[in-house]
Amino acid sequence: MSCEVRASLAIRERGIRVTQPRLAVLAALMHAGGHVTAKDVVQQVTEEAPALPPSSVYRSLSALRDAHLVAETLMANGERIYEAAVEGNHHHIECAHCGAVQQIPSEMFDDLRLRLRREFGFEADLQHLALQGRCAECSQKAPPEGASLN
Repeated sequence: MSCEVRASLAIRERGIRVTQPRLAVLAALMHAGGHVTAKDVVQQVTEEAPALPPSSVYRSLSALRDAHLVAETLMANGERIYEAAVEGNHHHIECAHCGAVQQIPSEMFDDLRLRLRREFGFEADLQHLALQGRCAECSQKAPPEGASLN
């Protein structure tokens, strides 16, 4: 099944209207197969559909994010990256020292979600997280800033 067909089905399943910009944005993200910036999405979509204004692409990115079809992640450098979330959620750990990014399964947060609900009555929206820290390699090279050397 093509990305366009899968994108159309996914949008319909979420109960939002299928529009040409939404379809183009979600298909572009599915073709990307990973994380891209909004600027990358605009470039890809406008190459395929030059008549679509960038403002439509940005609005579609927001609508698809709100429908949980697109994951938006704020990275340590302040950049927002986007990824198709049609297949489900996952999260990232990002090394603040070297910039390495690894995916981690969403199941790692199941206990946290349950504990937040039980102890605080809080329903956490853990759709897509990026946790910053130091990877194993960078942690071995030097202690984190502010860490005690004792």
